Amino acid sequence: MDDEVYADKYAKRYPSNDAEKVGRMIKQASDARYVADRGGYYVGGAGADEPTAGGLEVGRFQYLGPAIESRVGLKGLVGTGAEDWFAGIDLGVRTQSPSRLAPFAGVGTYVGANSRQVSARDDGIDNDDDGSIDERGETQSDPNFLASVYPELGAHFWLNSSTRLTASAQYHLTTEGRDSDFWFIGFSLSFLNRPENYEPVPE
Repeated sequence: MDDEVYADKYAKRYPSNDAEKVGRMIKQASDARYVADRGGYYVGGAGADEPTAGGLEVGRFQYLGPAIESRVGLKGLVGTGAEDWFAGIDLGVRTQSPSRLAPFAGVGTYVGANSRQVSARDDGIDNDDDGSIDERGETQSDPNFLASVYPELGAHFWLNSSTRLTASAQYHLTTEGRDSDFWFIGFSLSFLNRPENYEPVPE
């Protein structure tokens, strides 16, 4: 009841009829439609076994109505089929039940990159602009990219009116080939913003 939208919806007194009272209590305890058209921020981590991979992500989510959620995040990966680290952007959309315990299904994509210094002794170029070509220890930047698309299944649980715990499983189909595809199992915490310029609906 500390959320303005939720409290306004359930401000009326409980009915005196016991059956109606119990019905409203069950509905009120499970109703999460107050999140419609609101957003917030999340932080989470995930891991995979074959190939071994780990990741951390921070981002923003936005509800498009009470049952559809979009999100964009900055994600760092280490491991994967490329056996390297990557930093990039993760985009996704989910459809879910507008309830306190909310199973969901979604799709997403990840695009990441890194850059390593590799030997440049035999390329015939003065890579470090020191007037010497192909000297010992000369290096050049070597960019590397990883991309994936994935289906996703999981569930949200609202711990209170503004904090959400999420468990999810994503199957990443990567640009490294099918032998490098992996299940990514993760958890995250999300924090819903207060409603902006909220005006209660008049009775």
